[in-house]
Amino acid sequence: MNFRDSPLYSKIKRLTGAGPIDVARAMRIINDYTIAFFSQYLLMQPQGLLEGPSSQYPEVHFEVWQPLPK
Repeated sequence: MNFRDSPLYSKIKRLTGAGPIDVARAMRIINDYTIAFFSQYLLMQPQGLLEGPSSQYPEVHFEVWQPLPK
């Protein structure tokens, strides 16, 4: 539910379905990674944030998806 803005509308966290992370911090993380993604893949501007774990956002866990060989 942190990917939605509904956690911003209630001070009672359990009613929003948000995870354990602070709502404002979750929004900052989502925004920064989204901007980095589009900057890298649409504007062709390399983004260090997408290279792996970041000390700025230790909550973010990277997983690499590899398609199965055909």
